[in-house]
Amino acid sequence: MFAEVGFRLAGGDQPLILIPGSVAERGPYDFILDTGAGTTLLSTRLADELGIEPNGSKPGTGAAGKVTVALASVTSLAIGGVRRAPMAIAITAEVERIGVALGTRIDGCLGYDFLKDFRVAIDYGKQLVRLRQGAFDPVSATPVTRSEVAFRLAAPTKPLVMIPAFVNGRGPYAFALDTGASTSVISPALAEALGMDRGDGAAMTGAGGMLQATIGRVSSLAVGGATATDLAVVVSDFVAHVGQAVGADVDGVVGYNFLRRFGVTIDYPNHLLWLSAAA
Repeated sequence: MFAEVGFRLAGGDQPLILIPGSVAERGPYDFILDTGAGTTLLSTRLADELGIEPNGSKPGTGAAGKVTVALASVTSLAIGGVRRAPMAIAITAEVERIGVALGTRIDGCLGYDFLKDFRVAIDYGKQLVRLRQGAFDPVSATPVTRSEVAFRLAAPTKPLVMIPAFVNGRGPYAFALDTGASTSVISPALAEALGMDRGDGAAMTGAGGMLQATIGRVSSLAVGGATATDLAVVVSDFVAHVGQAVGADVDGVVGYNFLRRFGVTIDYPNHLLWLSAAA
């Protein structure tokens, strides 16, 4: 299976990727491409519009604390030519909350359970996402300037992509790769260890409510051979919530403001991340 779809960015200076998808052969609907989500989510509004009936519920953990999601199944979910049928999903009003924060309608979040069998390539410059089934074959690939980084999943039941990262030349630290994060985040403990100066406080909206954060800058953030310099970061206990959710130590999150500088390929079958020089 293969799909190439255009995406749009929503959220102003700290945007998220929104890609069109169909649910039960209806749509298109706007989904966040969210490698930080283990489960694909639908908004309560879309579930109501489509007449999707929950068949259970489960507790979850969002950026700002605990949430409860309803469980359901849809006859199909498709992004371009990539289709899963049937597809188990979760339903939560937190999707609408994110949409309010971004100032646009959001219908769902496309998570690991949809993406796990594919190589996902993101071209921020051309605003294209490509999904191809099967692992990346570096021998047959067109040579480009790129960095290869092996990743691991935090846990089988909590499949967050974890990568080693270096901050200000120190590390490696355990960072989550999250295309559903509009900016990169580090923990207060790491900020203190780095002796980072922090600026004004700010309230952030996350699943589960509001959380407090401060803004800082790092001289460099590096993943493999890909480095961003003079990068703004958010310092927040959000990282602790992520760690609790996946049952692993998490020092930070690599988000949009780092990733947009590179061509990004996430090879889920081979557990490899490729970061290439942006065209």
